[in-house]
Amino acid sequence: MNSVHSRLLITLSGVFIAAWVIVGIFAYIEARHEVEELFDAELVQSAKLLYTLLESEIREDEELHYLTKSHAAMHEYESSIAFQVWKGDQLVARSQFAPESRIQALAGFTFYSFNNQQFRLFSMHGDLGISVNVIQSLAVRNELTGYIIRSIIQPLFIALPILMLLLWFLIGAALRPLQQVATEVETRHPEDLSPLESKHIPSEISVLISSLNALFSRLRTAFEREQRFTADAAHELRTPMAAIKTQAQVALRSSDGDQQAMALKQIDSGVDRATRLIEQLLTMARVDPEASSRNFIDVDLCKVVTQVVADLAPCAGKKNIDLGMEHCAVVIMRGIEPALMTLARNIIENAVNYTRQGGEVNVSVLQKDEEVVLLVCDNGPGIDPQQRERVFERFYRDVNQASTVQGSGLGLSIVKRIADIHHADIVLDEPDEGDGLIFKVVFPQA
Repeated sequence: MNSVHSRLLITLSGVFIAAWVIVGIFAYIEARHEVEELFDAELVQSAKLLYTLLESEIREDEELHYLTKSHAAMHEYESSIAFQVWKGDQLVARSQFAPESRIQALAGFTFYSFNNQQFRLFSMHGDLGISVNVIQSLAVRNELTGYIIRSIIQPLFIALPILMLLLWFLIGAALRPLQQVATEVETRHPEDLSPLESKHIPSEISVLISSLNALFSRLRTAFEREQRFTADAAHELRTPMAAIKTQAQVALRSSDGDQQAMALKQIDSGVDRATRLIEQLLTMARVDPEASSRNFIDVDLCKVVTQVVADLAPCAGKKNIDLGMEHCAVVIMRGIEPALMTLARNIIENAVNYTRQGGEVNVSVLQKDEEVVLLVCDNGPGIDPQQRERVFERFYRDVNQASTVQGSGLGLSIVKRIADIHHADIVLDEPDEGDGLIFKVVFPQA
């Protein structure tokens, strides 16, 4: 019963049958009411007619004729209708099938039992003690009511199989676009993530098509990101691995202790660079997926940045660089704390690496209106204005600084990705006086 086709057919058939049952009940009630009204009116008319015909004879004391003679029945329902006419205690007239004993009843309608049958009785009392009783079998009324109901219900039950067959074909036709979509998805090649065709598709199914196309788009983006990451990793790791292997071969072949020590030192340095590169590549892989706001929590950016500055202080101390927090406003913003720590670390670490011996790096966290600003200022060589857009590209490095500072060109690319996730803007500027770079990241606080 997992078929939508079967569920719709059974549900609609059940609704039709339930509707017909309700219609049948109301039809029966209305038909019975109308039949009773009609036959009651006939009883009243019959009683009035008998009273009118016999009243004058009774008043003139004419000879009364008892209508008791048996005769052949002329209609099948004749025995179902009978009457009595009384003057006082004297029976004036009665029909062939009427009871011989007097029917005692008040004026109006009531029910009467006779010969194991139920009758509807109308009794009329006039002047001179004249009473007219007219009775009619309820079986006649029930038979007519049943005939009316059967006339209404029978065609419906005859039409039910035809209706179900029609529903079967109509539901199948309505669900055919869904089956076509299922067939298209089933027969697709795993690498085919192009959007599904949505023309001439019912609106109910178009919602499913839109959801599938959105899923295909996300999968396509994820696959492209994975392929790009694999290619980037293979390309960037090839050079340090080759350098490490070369130095290892030098160490193995050389008999000179100093040369071996130098080669081992180069190997150690190469391993550090490769480790750093792998960490950055993995970071890029983690921050590439679109971050959902459901992962955001309340973050104290000042606390995060202060921790990063404390971690990088020994590195800055080796170069005699004055690294410190200039301003630190305690502000709470929505974000992903580990990602914000990575962003701050890459920016501040870049500033320390590119600042000359004895320089300074000042870090600030400010609140301006509805924005939170991370500000990193250094007195290093800065970045050429023509290259400020390109420094956020993967593996791009400033040609003027590539020889003096080791790196892979991924740090600022990671910063840009994390800023995009937090809907933040990045501004690169230079100080009013002297050399250096002002790196500003503006976060929306809400």
